[in-house]
Amino acid sequence: MSVRLFRPPRAELLATLASAVLFFYAFPPFRLVGPVFVCLVPLAVAIARAADRGDSAWVGVRLGMWFSIFGYGASIYWIATALLIFTNLAILGYLGALLVITVTIAATGGALFAARRVTKWPMAALLPFVWVASEMAFNHMSDLAFPWLPLGLAVTHTPVLAQIADLSGVHGVSLWIALTNGLVADMWLHRDRRRANVWRGAAIAAMVGAVAAYGEWRMHTIPMRPLGRVGIVQPNVPEDEKWQAANVKNIMGIMARGTHEVLDRDHPQLVLWPEVSLPDLMFRHPEWVDSLRHLSGDSGTPLLTGFIDLIVHTPTDYEIYNAALLMDATGVQTQPAYHKRRLVPFVERTPFIPPRWLSWAGPYLGGDFGIGAGPVIYHVPIGSFGVLVCYESIFPGESRQYRNDGANFLVNITNDAWFGHSLAPYQHFSHLVLRAIENRVAVVRSANTGISGWIDPLGRIRAATPIFVPEAQSYDVVTSDARTPFDRYGDVAGLLAVVVTLALVARDVWQRRVEKRRLA
Repeated sequence: MSVRLFRPPRAELLATLASAVLFFYAFPPFRLVGPVFVCLVPLAVAIARAADRGDSAWVGVRLGMWFSIFGYGASIYWIATALLIFTNLAILGYLGALLVITVTIAATGGALFAARRVTKWPMAALLPFVWVASEMAFNHMSDLAFPWLPLGLAVTHTPVLAQIADLSGVHGVSLWIALTNGLVADMWLHRDRRRANVWRGAAIAAMVGAVAAYGEWRMHTIPMRPLGRVGIVQPNVPEDEKWQAANVKNIMGIMARGTHEVLDRDHPQLVLWPEVSLPDLMFRHPEWVDSLRHLSGDSGTPLLTGFIDLIVHTPTDYEIYNAALLMDATGVQTQPAYHKRRLVPFVERTPFIPPRWLSWAGPYLGGDFGIGAGPVIYHVPIGSFGVLVCYESIFPGESRQYRNDGANFLVNITNDAWFGHSLAPYQHFSHLVLRAIENRVAVVRSANTGISGWIDPLGRIRAATPIFVPEAQSYDVVTSDARTPFDRYGDVAGLLAVVVTLALVARDVWQRRVEKRRLA
């Protein structure tokens, strides 16, 4: 394949770069409302023009590819710095992640081109379905799944615009945002049609008004009730120090001091520790188990902690899990440990390779974690909750399953220390706003280095700690018993987008074959 096929003309390059810059500034920690509603416009205009000219579908693929390289390349740069803690090959991990994303977005550009070519429909009728189909692809890539930046994430700092997530999840929000991008793209493509553009502008304004009105209505009509007081410990242990053998013995002391502080001051009814608070296999440290029993039993307060679980089948056959366990108010573990089900590619699990194939490397040398068998609902005096470990929070289906299984609040434990001072901690935390709205539940978070805090069922961030400072806090949490269409029916918007996109691409392929036969 010629290198020229990858080299975009100047106009294409500028279009993809403009979309990429707007895309970068659309997401947290930036709090700009506008960019996400126009970030796809230059890209969509360029693809529409190429399709209308009769160019090769490769142009759409190339436009998607360069948009991804610029836009996603800048937005997920933190992967390289994060993985550097684990391996000197971090740049390869970053490039690998970007490659998967770029292939997906390139295919999205090609699909949008094909849909425009075969239908000649306005971009407002095509872009929402094709783009949301790409978000669905990111969500269902098995071991490579990474739905980190759906368009709907961009409105989490404006909860009134995010309330429609309770209808069909984050992809319903993305559908509306992509539709707005499509209408603006059509306005640009047909700048000479003033009357039509007035109607397009009116449609955009009407949608914003309807979404905001729905948001205001839901924010004033969702019944909420007190749940209880939940404490969190944020120890702020740097990642490069956490796993040093000399520091392992000090970890429990740090966690215990923070726990005593919040227990003595606020008397919470549940205490949460972060993901892998205890950085070693539990059986090697019986004193850790004793400390957990005393902390929970002496205070009469259930305590949830992240740890590394080991399940031994034979001396040479075992599995390790990124896990959570709950010590009840009597200091006893009466409910099973939860094993994380969504694992970070390469860091926790080598994609598509059974962990047993890596058993020769020994426990916790990377890539050998097992996948948890299923959800666990924990029952404590204040209610029932499900645990989202780390980036399980970015998968809507995990939270929905907990809600349908009876959880009336969600807990997220995570270790974001490896993100450093990057965009990632803020983007990661923002996903929980959507999980709260989708399921109308409270979400409480305990993070090693922050952000810890809690979010109410309306998606309002009621407390958030600064990053890289030690904290021991408690929150008077409220939740809701309301059920949502998303809970009941799932991701209808996402499924519809996939069906429509596949149908449009299939129609294009079929029509091209018919034309070739006619000319043969």
